[in-house]
Amino acid sequence: MKITKSVMGYASSNTYFIEKDNHVIVIDPCLDPNQDARRLLNPLNGKIVDGILITHGHFDHISGIDAVCEVFDTNVYVYHEEAQWLKNPSLNLSTMTPEIVSIQKDPILIDVGHLNVGSFEFEVILTAGHTAGSVSYRLGNDIFDGDFIFQNSVGRMDLPTGSGPLMTSQIQKFIDRFERDNPTLYPGHGEPTTLQTEIKHNPFIKHL
Repeated sequence: MKITKSVMGYASSNTYFIEKDNHVIVIDPCLDPNQDARRLLNPLNGKIVDGILITHGHFDHISGIDAVCEVFDTNVYVYHEEAQWLKNPSLNLSTMTPEIVSIQKDPILIDVGHLNVGSFEFEVILTAGHTAGSVSYRLGNDIFDGDFIFQNSVGRMDLPTGSGPLMTSQIQKFIDRFERDNPTLYPGHGEPTTLQTEIKHNPFIKHL
């Protein structure tokens, strides 16, 4: 299995490509400014896209959905609480940018727990705090955690449905469950890290 990323868009967001046997899962597809999909689609050339997974409904994590779906006949998976964000520019905050985002593709609504997409087996984990419906996707000992835990930081909590107390409680639950496994974290912004590294050095986590 190979994991690659592209950093794109107005907020320098990470789009991840998980590839196995020429099949790809795309996590949080983002467009570059001026609705430029070239860097999003180039890694998918000649591949089979089994599905698109969304960690949360902000514009910088969803803007490339339609561009991928126009080329590939694939499904989009989003946590049920944030499905309406895909079509609503006020909820996905694209009204704060020069380009409105309103996704036409209808998603498949998911809940926490087991999720099979093609030959990939994920666990959907609620990791709220940045938004109330933020989720992470665990694949083996890799966790794609959106705007939850970053390298030396965490997702901002001052946007609609964000919550500092909720973020704190969710991080503590996450640590209680995964500290021993020490998964690799693939965040929505910045570089990959490990949970143990963040427990030791992340100033937002050390006080817990």
